Amino acid sequence: MSDDASARLGLPYLAAGQLQKHVTLNEALTRLDALTQTAVVSRTVSNQPADPAEGALYILPEAATGAEWEVHPAGSLMRHERGGWLPVPAPDGQLVVVLDSEEILVRRAGVWTPLSFGLPEEIQQITRLGVNTTADATNVVAVRANKALWTALESESGGDGDLRFTFNKQTAGDVLSLLFQSGWGGRAELGLVGDDDLRLKVSPDGGAWHEALRIDRSTGRAWFGQGATRRETTVLTASGSWTPPVWARWIEVVCVGGGGGGGAGLAGASGAVRHGGGGGGAGGVMTALWPAVNLSGALTITVGAGGAGGVGSGAGGAAGGASLVKTGAQTLLTGEGGRGGAGGSAASGTGGAGGGGAPASNGGGASSVSAAGGAGQAAARPDGAGGGGAGGGLSAANAAQPGGAGGAGAMLLLRAAGGAGGATAGAAGQAAPWPDLHWAGGGGSGGGAQASGAGHAGGAGGLHGGGGGGGGAGAGVTAAGAGGQGAAGVVWLTAIG
Repeated sequence: MSDDASARLGLPYLAAGQLQKHVTLNEALTRLDALTQTAVVSRTVSNQPADPAEGALYILPEAATGAEWEVHPAGSLMRHERGGWLPVPAPDGQLVVVLDSEEILVRRAGVWTPLSFGLPEEIQQITRLGVNTTADATNVVAVRANKALWTALESESGGDGDLRFTFNKQTAGDVLSLLFQSGWGGRAELGLVGDDDLRLKVSPDGGAWHEALRIDRSTGRAWFGQGATRRETTVLTASGSWTPPVWARWIEVVCVGGGGGGGAGLAGASGAVRHGGGGGGAGGVMTALWPAVNLSGALTITVGAGGAGGVGSGAGGAAGGASLVKTGAQTLLTGEGGRGGAGGSAASGTGGAGGGGAPASNGGGASSVSAAGGAGQAAARPDGAGGGGAGGGLSAANAAQPGGAGGAGAMLLLRAAGGAGGATAGAAGQAAPWPDLHWAGGGGSGGGAQASGAGHAGGAGGLHGGGGGGGGAGAGVTAAGAGGQGAAGVVWLTAIG
């Protein structure tokens, strides 16, 4: 041990019998003042300050300039004292606070390094950690940052390339979750919340919570509190094009043809049998379910028009137009039009067949001269549109029969009533009562026959696909009741995602 100075800080000792002891003591106190709770102004200022504060400390950077700085090596701890600069020897282990950069340095092997550099590989039993913020008793780890990165330790660095976070709670009734906030208010929570099933909850305000998803831990089955399937239906009542949305996974299609027109009744003098016109058949119904990925581009849609009713004695009604779904030149689905009702004759007034499908749609009623005209069908295709009722006939004895009722549309679903039969003009079939839920319309009723004068006209079919009613028979050469117009078809396209 030196007899002149302390071993670590180099503080000069007072010698026995020394003169002017205060000089040595003051030198030791000055050095102690520099090395105790050391705070340096900067370690990046390279130009020697012209008017520094008394006692100011600097660590010299590389290539420092100035008469008194440039003669000392980088890393020197320089103190301004009484108008001059003195180097202060700093031992290894010396800690300093750098005021302008707010960092702590330690002297290691004669070099100033950040305090964090060279920390031991294991730091255990830390009770709180705050990064750019202050941790507290509730949030013992707190990080205030714009970005954070976790990356797996590569195999070449001794890891296995995986990265897995493990979270654990004490009992099933405890909470283990990730809570997402906005403005410090909860908006979503994901985790094991109150039991061991995986749950996702959302909130508009941090107070009221709605469970969106639960996955049973025992079976893996998912339960969606508010539903999960997206369905959007487009109803096309006129021809055009339609493109499946990008989110769709399946496309469900209902294609309904136009209803057939009712036939006109037969006119003629008394003494002859005269039948009313047959009711028009309902438009055919076809459905399909396609993977959206198999459909390329826009689909071309044709909506079938309703068939015109027969005009003039014994004229048949026209068939309804077919509704089509096509991609390019390829037809994907066809809803056939209902057949027109036959015109009344001396022998019969048969109803038109319903458009083809699986099963075929409801047909129109047939006329009679001994009873009321036949009702349009409703049960042959219970989810389809109703067939048109037949017009009333006239017997040879001139006995007039009433027209038949139109068939109900979707009789087992959202029923659209057919027109009521009777001795007067036929009534139109009703449209679907809730067109957003079902499309089928009722059939028009047949017009009643008249023993003197023109037969009554048949009623129009109800939207969509309803058959027109047949016209009633009439007395005279040309006085026949016209057939009712069939209703136009429709195409429903439902995207499912």
